[in-house]
Amino acid sequence: GRLTMSWAARLARGLTPARVHRSSALAKHRDARGSSRFRCASSDAAGPNVDGGAHVKRYEVTASGAGGATAATVRGHTIRTDLPRKMGGADEHPQPVELLVAALIGCEQATAAFVARHMTPRMALAGLTFEYVARRDERGATSLPLHAPPPAPARLTGVTGVATVHLVRGAGPETAERVDELRRLTEERCPVASTLRSGGCELDVRWRLAGE
Repeated sequence: GRLTMSWAARLARGLTPARVHRSSALAKHRDARGSSRFRCASSDAAGPNVDGGAHVKRYEVTASGAGGATAATVRGHTIRTDLPRKMGGADEHPQPVELLVAALIGCEQATAAFVARHMTPRMALAGLTFEYVARRDERGATSLPLHAPPPAPARLTGVTGVATVHLVRGAGPETAERVDELRRLTEERCPVASTLRSGGCELDVRWRLAGE
């Protein structure tokens, strides 16, 4: 199956279901061992001009799972997730939410590199180091009975931490104002950060220069 994830891009641009009409198909297949394989495809009823038409970037993923573990394939790369033993998993791979936070970090690093290249004057960015902590109320996912409204949302409610900016050796000094500009533009343009904020997750991260 193929999974086309364009809805996250719509969320990142602040479009709501009232402004974007989506038609989707979802199929689930279960084998004799109880594992599931998902196939999801979505398309825009409004036609190719929605979300900029040719400028839409699509992400296609195939995956299969059994119990709390999954294996997904993305452009030939395999990504595996699992759950801790106390949650019924084998703890052989990261949890899905841990990968979500890692995706945020990876997306911010890539976006910051792009922003730094195009700042005026250009920032000589060597890279960043991140120390993030994400939080959610676990009752949003695990409260019972299932048909009763959960006492809290299942989503992440916030991400806190520090992002440390490292400059190329020998580069000129940078100011706190320029680091804050790098942070602001990165958070505005990072697709994962924008998607999380659109879902109600608060990003409270301090950006600082290495050595401060």
